[in-house]
Amino acid sequence: MIFYKCHKASRRFAAAGFTLVETVVAVGIIGVGVASTLGALTKFNQMAATSRNATGASAVLINQADLFQSMSPFNPQRTPAQIPADADKTYDMSLGTHTLNYKDPTTGIVSTQTDPWPVYREPARWTYANAAARTSASGFIGTDVGQLSYQTDTQTYWRLTATTPAWTADTTGGIIVKGTMTVQVNDISPTPGSAPYIYEAVFTIGYQYLGRGPIWNASRNRWEYQQSLVAVRTSDI
Repeated sequence: MIFYKCHKASRRFAAAGFTLVETVVAVGIIGVGVASTLGALTKFNQMAATSRNATGASAVLINQADLFQSMSPFNPQRTPAQIPADADKTYDMSLGTHTLNYKDPTTGIVSTQTDPWPVYREPARWTYANAAARTSASGFIGTDVGQLSYQTDTQTYWRLTATTPAWTADTTGGIIVKGTMTVQVNDISPTPGSAPYIYEAVFTIGYQYLGRGPIWNASRNRWEYQQSLVAVRTSDI
């Protein structure tokens, strides 16, 4: 007698995998995460830029306030009154509202622009005594291209365009964010026009940011971006 042993064939199941729908959902979730991260980084960068500009504006205002408190002689009771004011309008302590011109402390040049006050300025990476020193400099690498240099004999700025080196004049002086400086000087003496002659100066700088300003916003009665600082000065006598 012959016996036959039958074996039931085992079922083999294919390895599980992602369906098209699951893949699309996963890609969508990753995309949302990347977009959120990029949005957050952009926001952080904007906040940092806003803070940097505010710091620059504050420094400009503090310098002007210090100048207001140190300019002499200030004696309004004299005839004629001794009230410091520059002919080129880089500074004015006389009563009223004035728009101040910017005088570059490095070059000594007084700007004729309407909005020349630097809020954020790119520092010069290199300083050269003259053109010969600048054009004969070496050791530049690719990441140096686009950086700024200052030439002391002519008080000019130059931007590196090639590592050979090659330079092009930069008439902006590295100013990236700039604004308009105004000062409103008031007589806040107990009896205006009489001793002790207390003058108050309200310095305001309105500046550009993200392509906006300095534009006067009539509905808000202010610049689009601005900072103000108040300084008080009494007569020297």
